[in-house]
Amino acid sequence: MLQEGEALGPALVADLRTALVDYPLDRGLIDLVEELRASSAEFTRSWDEGAVGPHVSARKTVVHPQVGEVRCYCDVLTVPGCDVRLVVYTVAAGSADAEKLEFLRATGGARTAR
Repeated sequence: MLQEGEALGPALVADLRTALVDYPLDRGLIDLVEELRASSAEFTRSWDEGAVGPHVSARKTVVHPQVGEVRCYCDVLTVPGCDVRLVVYTVAAGSADAEKLEFLRATGGARTAR
């Protein structure tokens, strides 16, 4: 479920629609859209809105079992004329989210004894 201010889901749906415009005969894409529409009311609502456009950036909240919610910025880097994309997740420097990631880095994600 998207939290307030998050646009990742709708951005990905718009990006998928763009891919379908670029590759209208791609059976894998067509099947994926049909499967998502059949299994997700949230996807169907976003799809029916008809937004088209490449996913460039959004915010996403990742829930980690040790540190809880980590609010990330999600940016997609692309090369013009190429389908290759690099998705980069970052957090604001000095933020509580950065501290959570530093904790995980320093501990290697090892569970702490309670």
